[in-house]
Amino acid sequence: MGLTKAEDSPGLSLELDTHQAHYSPGDTISGRVILNTADEVGIGKVVVLFWGRAKSRIIQQHGQAVTYHRGRTQFFKQELVLYEGQYTHKAGTFSWSFEFLVPEQADPASILAGEKWKPKDHFRGTADVNSLELTLPASCYHSRHMFGRHAECFIEYVLDVTLTEPDGLHHIRGPQSKVSARPIIFHPLSTPEPIQNYNFVTDQRLLTISTLKLLPEHAGTSLGLRDRARSIFQRDSLPKFSFSLTVQAPSIIQLMHPDPIPFLITATPDLSPGLTTIDSSTPLPAVTLKAAKIELKTYIRCRAAGTFSDSKTYEIPMLSYKALNQPLTMVRGMTTAAEATLNLGQLVDLRLANAKLGSRLEAPLTPNFTTYNVSRSYQLLWELEIECADKTEKFSSVKNGPECTVILPPATVRMDSISDNNMLLGADLSQAMTGTSAESLGSGSSSGFWHRRSHEGKESSKEKSGIGSPVTSNVGAEVGAFDLDSKGKSKAQEAAEERALARLGEIESTYQRRHQDSRNLRADDAAEDTPRGDAASDEPAVITVTDTDQQLPRYKP
Repeated sequence: MGLTKAEDSPGLSLELDTHQAHYSPGDTISGRVILNTADEVGIGKVVVLFWGRAKSRIIQQHGQAVTYHRGRTQFFKQELVLYEGQYTHKAGTFSWSFEFLVPEQADPASILAGEKWKPKDHFRGTADVNSLELTLPASCYHSRHMFGRHAECFIEYVLDVTLTEPDGLHHIRGPQSKVSARPIIFHPLSTPEPIQNYNFVTDQRLLTISTLKLLPEHAGTSLGLRDRARSIFQRDSLPKFSFSLTVQAPSIIQLMHPDPIPFLITATPDLSPGLTTIDSSTPLPAVTLKAAKIELKTYIRCRAAGTFSDSKTYEIPMLSYKALNQPLTMVRGMTTAAEATLNLGQLVDLRLANAKLGSRLEAPLTPNFTTYNVSRSYQLLWELEIECADKTEKFSSVKNGPECTVILPPATVRMDSISDNNMLLGADLSQAMTGTSAESLGSGSSSGFWHRRSHEGKESSKEKSGIGSPVTSNVGAEVGAFDLDSKGKSKAQEAAEERALARLGEIESTYQRRHQDSRNLRADDAAEDTPRGDAASDEPAVITVTDTDQQLPRYKP
């Protein structure tokens, strides 16, 4: 099992009229099937297929025994017969044209023709007729290893052509076939314009500050021994100030939105006699947003018949823990709620486009989807630190909050693939640049050290195995642009950086040595070919000028 690779059989190829980075519902895929042979060949049937599927595999190891569990759901299968009969193709080139329309919905007949799935949390079931109306999910891939268990799942869309020999051509064996395939990157439709309705989810909490520092005479000072003893043993006599903090978090996030993702915070004082005992006629105590943290939690799930379903969670940091010290305006008097609301997203320029799940970069991030054996969902988690009168209170989202919907960029935004400049140098330089710890390397590994050591020489092949075209990077040109500042780095990050630079130095020295040897060899050959003394030729000597720039060889995947 694995993703279908782009490959051509000898003499049989697929050529598309347009080479798009991705296709969406309503797009037309057109091209030609080309047959090129040096001898006569019999043709019985030429069929072009365009299909999509969700596939999962879970490998469970029990000591020396290994069991394989597979699941597959066929979304649709479009077939176009280009030729059928008894034809002998003479030596040369022959072509057939084809055209497909990319669908938006899955075909219920194709789903029912495959495996039967029972309904389960986070998965669909084939018994329910309403669940057969499925919007096609985006192309994606995921794999993880953990504790003798390997789970792999993907969504793929493929265009392939099959050429079959005619019946009766051979008396001993049956007709043979050869196949050429082209994977197609599929993106579901998004909004024509950037969204304006984020379907905010409101969370509210009442915070009560009880301290002597609420009083004007103690504001901004340190409490003495007597006052501190009073704060411990006579808490009921301490002054109180209560205020309500309201957070409006978006439940819909659109990738590459031209505006920052809104995240609204509003503080409203509660001057009820039982909750606030300070003098409300004086200016209220200042409330400050000391720090904030926002992350998008990703759940990738897959299941197969005969075993438990597998689930992997990733945390995508949208806003790492950041000290803000931003004063909050209270809703009071002439100040309305709209004027007092703080848009944290606009303050920190909160955006989301691409994300790295383990060691794999998704550009753009795959939207939510739920199929019969593979699903993906998101939750927006946040944590705020509020300070008032030198007292700090934390306000965070619920652990298992409401699901957040991630959708693709609007049609007005162009999605350009982002090159991964760390593909050749491996995980060491990537670790030094991104600041990730050694334990976080790899996709779902229980031990980051062993995962990195066992996969250190396979980083390039891992990147190329994902959906999308590999990226050619010029190592000599890109390394000079890296900013490997050593300030604020841990010892593990500095060691990773040193290993990466040492490996890069070895590559440079090897190339320079080979380059110098080739120059010396050419000089020796020229000296041997040049006549000496009176036997010298009248023709002027030809001097070959070589490039003296010590550039590293280009990496070609």
